[in-house]
Amino acid sequence: MKTASGSITVDERLRLVPRHPRDAGEVFAVIDRHREDLRAWLTWVDATRSSSDAQRYAHYAQAQFDGHVAFDYAIRERDALVGSIGLHGIDWSNRHAEIGYWLAPEGRGRGIVTRACHALTTHAFARLELHRLEIRCVIENVRSRAVAERLGFRFEGTLREAYYLHDGFRDLALYAMTASEWTGRG
Repeated sequence: MKTASGSITVDERLRLVPRHPRDAGEVFAVIDRHREDLRAWLTWVDATRSSSDAQRYAHYAQAQFDGHVAFDYAIRERDALVGSIGLHGIDWSNRHAEIGYWLAPEGRGRGIVTRACHALTTHAFARLELHRLEIRCVIENVRSRAVAERLGFRFEGTLREAYYLHDGFRDLALYAMTASEWTGRG
């Protein structure tokens, strides 16, 4: 098992910085400002009702990072928090993980998540020596699906009623990439 290092430089404007409790107030402010928008696709928004909720999650994320169970990063554009991306559900025995991400509305439409996902995918395959990455998103979440498609993740199918979103079960689109497919893209 390889370990994740600290920040990942995406380009001159973007960095992926490990989540830290000291950033909880800033994270909560972004979530709270865009609560209704983010809530459309993310169930955890309802559980983030205060800065202390964000701080509790940051402690959890930091412990997971230190334990090599998951790697959760803040997406920072010129040091301003614009979203989050991470590797979750890491299975070191089978060398696979799931990529998850969210972005505040003001950061959308500029390729931020695509660039961040590209950098994290390269890091996961090259540094962590993972073999397979998945992106799962609600079928109707066209923007998230577009990120996976732009990066060449292969659509493998629909996970029927696999995600409970507020008022009912939703279908997920499953996209995947393997290390051998990624070679030459990174």
